[in-house]
Amino acid sequence: MAVLFDFSHLPILETERLRLRAITHADAQALIDLFAHPDVQQYIILEPPCGTLDEAVAFIDWMSGHFLNRAAARWAITLKGGDDRLIGTIGFHFWSREHRRVDIGYDLNRAYWGRGYVTEATHTLVRWCFDNLDLHRVQADCTAGNLASERVLEKVGFTHEGTWRESIFEHGRFVDIKQYGLLRREYLGKR
Repeated sequence: MAVLFDFSHLPILETERLRLRAITHADAQALIDLFAHPDVQQYIILEPPCGTLDEAVAFIDWMSGHFLNRAAARWAITLKGGDDRLIGTIGFHFWSREHRRVDIGYDLNRAYWGRGYVTEATHTLVRWCFDNLDLHRVQADCTAGNLASERVLEKVGFTHEGTWRESIFEHGRFVDIKQYGLLRREYLGKR
């Protein structure tokens, strides 16, 4: 068995264009800005998680609590060589050590859409998860109709495995949720 991530600190992950780092209270306004755009809100199950500075700080503390409980991790997505401003977030949750699987999720400020940043960050996150969490499987859900998220998952190598019909009540209506999965052997075969 591989040595598992010990949650002593959240490592900085880098890609060609991005730097993934811990989210801090200094990111509160950037989180508000991220979730303020209606296009970003469209596929969020709940109301935006933070609309005020106090709500943003509470949201950051909530995410940090999951990390301290060794259950999840969420990174700020920033531009490498830039001002280190949070432009999105990415991470894993629902880590099942017994079944050796984890769910991932991400979001990005609308001003940065269409540049491949989420795909780049997701490749890095998936690689890190397989290398550090002794996983057999990484999975992700997205609301049916969220074509950009579907494309990200497919570019990274995920397979659409099925749809949970009207399984989530989102923005006043029931919506279908698409389940995607990527197995370790599939991932290693593409490396």
